[in-house]
Amino acid sequence: RSIAMIAEEETIEGGVTLFRKGEAADALYFLQDGRVELYYPVSGAKSLDVENGILVADINIGEPFSISSLIEPHILSSTAFIARASRIIKIDAQALRTMFEKDRHMAYLLTYQATRAAIERLYATRVQLAAAWA
Repeated sequence: RSIAMIAEEETIEGGVTLFRKGEAADALYFLQDGRVELYYPVSGAKSLDVENGILVADINIGEPFSISSLIEPHILSSTAFIARASRIIKIDAQALRTMFEKDRHMAYLLTYQATRAAIERLYATRVQLAAAWA
């Protein structure tokens, strides 16, 4: 319930960049429906896409993204592109981090989820980068 109090549901039309690499990570997102793609800007790669980046991940329904909002220095490490109309849950990151200070169990559970997502994306990024430079 406490997270619901700092969260909001949004519907975003397709073709929109939600956030860009290097911006402050001020929200944690979960995909409810639609398609969100994460891109990593790379110059000189052979397979460039949205804003000169390589597609490194497709977000699955229920999966968190903008996980940099949980990890210092809270700077986004990729660009999120809404590939088709999507429903997302947006959670205020500062309020969430404040909750973490009071509820360590909640902090553990969400950080565990974020860590799992980060490891999967790191692996996928390595594969995509290798393919782009091949």
